[in-house]
Amino acid sequence: MTGLALDKSGRCLHTRGVRSPGAVSALLFFTSLMVAGCSFPGQPDPADRPVRADQVLEFGILYGQNCSGCHGPDGKLGPAPPLNDGLFRQIVSEEELENIITNGRNKTLMPAFARENGGALTSAQIQILVHEIKGQPYRVVATESTLQVEVVSDAQGTSPKWGSPGEPPAGVPSYHKPSHDGNDNSTARETARNAVFSRACAVCHGDQGQGIARGDALIQTINDPAFLSLCSDQVLRRYVITGRADLGMPGYADARPGNPQFQPLSDEEVTSLVALLASWRDTSAPPEKQLSNK
Repeated sequence: MTGLALDKSGRCLHTRGVRSPGAVSALLFFTSLMVAGCSFPGQPDPADRPVRADQVLEFGILYGQNCSGCHGPDGKLGPAPPLNDGLFRQIVSEEELENIITNGRNKTLMPAFARENGGALTSAQIQILVHEIKGQPYRVVATESTLQVEVVSDAQGTSPKWGSPGEPPAGVPSYHKPSHDGNDNSTARETARNAVFSRACAVCHGDQGQGIARGDALIQTINDPAFLSLCSDQVLRRYVITGRADLGMPGYADARPGNPQFQPLSDEEVTSLVALLASWRDTSAPPEKQLSNK
């Protein structure tokens, strides 16, 4: 190595084959980096590379980026129905969840999330959401033939963040509409629907769904075509069954204010309530007629 040095009088001397202390230190530093398997200064560490969106397999990230805006940061207290609700998680099927996340829900604000339908999620990512919401432990496995990953149920696998919802109670109404309640507008049918509403809903929403007076305002109005137009019949059925515990709304079997001995709603009664609420979507009739006919 050739360098420069100064003699006692300050004159410059040429040196050959002399390693300065700084050069030796630098050599030792880089040698230690290589021995330790570290990257050189300024060189990106492969471990710090950003994960591609289609390779994210962590529930917290997937849920936070795709679901929390509507369903709440922890599956509660969002504008859309809560996903972190024990009864809902018990009665909704894995097939239903997969279908809705994949294809969205027609005539609602729920979009399709599958990549083939214009969304951003792969089938494996959708399966992670399904397993987590259902509380089903799982593991992610790689398939050698397609170089992709798939998610399979595994009791010893990843434990869902929200835990297990347990088994549904006996007698819980079916998640899907089991049958028609006559689906007509006969006087007898409307009388029966109104009787169910009076028993289960009027104490909180008013005898015609118009709400409860608080000062000069009405609160908890449900006979609102604008609100009902944003809710499919299935969403209405889900609300009637599960309620909204995060907002204090009772479910099909919960006590009502002033009625601690409330008798749970039957499958048929849930269907009647949904039919009544759906009929209030009619915006062609004036409000007073909508109320008087219901």
